[in-house]
Amino acid sequence: MHDEKDLRIEQLKMENQKLHEKIHRLEHNVEALTQAVLHAAKQRFGASSEKTPSIAGQASLFGEEDADNIPLPYAPVIPIKEHKRPVRKKGDREKLTLGLSRETVECVLNPDESACGICGSQLNVIGKKKVRSEMEYIPAKLVMKDYVQLVYKCVDCGKNDENPYDAIYSAPVPAPVLTHSIASPSSAAWILYQKYVLSVPLYRQERDFKRMGAALKRDTMANWAIRCAEDWLRPLYDRMHEQLLKCGIIMSDETTWQVNREPGKKASSKSYIWIHRSGSCEGPPIILYEYTRTRSGDHAKEFLAGFSGFHVSDAYAGYEKVEGITRCLCYSHLRRYYLEAIPLDSGRKRSLVPAGRSDELTVINFSGWNASGRNYPRRRGKSTGLFTASLCWRPFSRGRKRQGPSRRI
Repeated sequence: MHDEKDLRIEQLKMENQKLHEKIHRLEHNVEALTQAVLHAAKQRFGASSEKTPSIAGQASLFGEEDADNIPLPYAPVIPIKEHKRPVRKKGDREKLTLGLSRETVECVLNPDESACGICGSQLNVIGKKKVRSEMEYIPAKLVMKDYVQLVYKCVDCGKNDENPYDAIYSAPVPAPVLTHSIASPSSAAWILYQKYVLSVPLYRQERDFKRMGAALKRDTMANWAIRCAEDWLRPLYDRMHEQLLKCGIIMSDETTWQVNREPGKKASSKSYIWIHRSGSCEGPPIILYEYTRTRSGDHAKEFLAGFSGFHVSDAYAGYEKVEGITRCLCYSHLRRYYLEAIPLDSGRKRSLVPAGRSDELTVINFSGWNASGRNYPRRRGKSTGLFTASLCWRPFSRGRKRQGPSRRI
């Protein structure tokens, strides 16, 4: 009887242990699912900025002042109720409109008023004074220009035996921006500026042109944009592409793009826009976009063919197809994975703030880079210390390490 009792106790202990293990697994699953929901909610509704918020009273780990906390040089101020503002210097208003052309409007007396009100004698101008300045807006207008070519004939040729034939000459005519079209350089440039700089769609430009007296259809404007891109912008793009491949640093990235009514693809399928740009140390920036139907690394291989410098990108494996480059991964993505590893509370806030910051690494590696590589030892010494310090930080939450699938950085 006693042995049966001990055996029953052992069975209950084992069942109790199994139940505790099951509860522990369920709690872990609930925590993992909660974190997934909070991260998804933060990505959808939270702030998109990845800047680490500053904490009052916390000193910098690397002994550097934050750019937002550097005191500005002293400027004299005028006390005003509930706020202060810098003293306005004489001539500041003129600087705002320095690039505008100026016209003078003289205010004169009418002929009936140019006589003295006391004795009736004639009034003479003895001086002028500036009263005020105004900035006037002149609305745009459309004008049709008809180019008429004059044809000239020599008055002597054709009248003698030495020159028996008439000599005919025609005046040169400026080449059109688009053949067999009413488009002018100014109108085509204005449509492209409105569409791609101010983001004004063509249907709104169509209504605007109609108000100005021209029934210009949106499909006509679309054809103008396509032809201008092929005839005028494509040679410039190819020339910039040649110069980009000669740079020492190229940074690349790609993002999804939805295209409607593309032959052979559904409207819901994904296309891609690639951006390739030069480094800030290369002089005038070169920024080129490329559209592709897929995300295949062959597109990057074809675009970067002939480049043999440093290529900065994320860890996308498609860039491995590019030959002859030195791959440099992005510290921003490394920092992003650190932030994703920090648990969130119910308010989708980070419960911990990482001590290491990758912003300093990015600044050090690119602000002092030059083609000769003379600053490489100094940059490597500073960046190695910062990188090692950032790896010393490990996120912990409630005594447990964050569990989940490992991700390659």
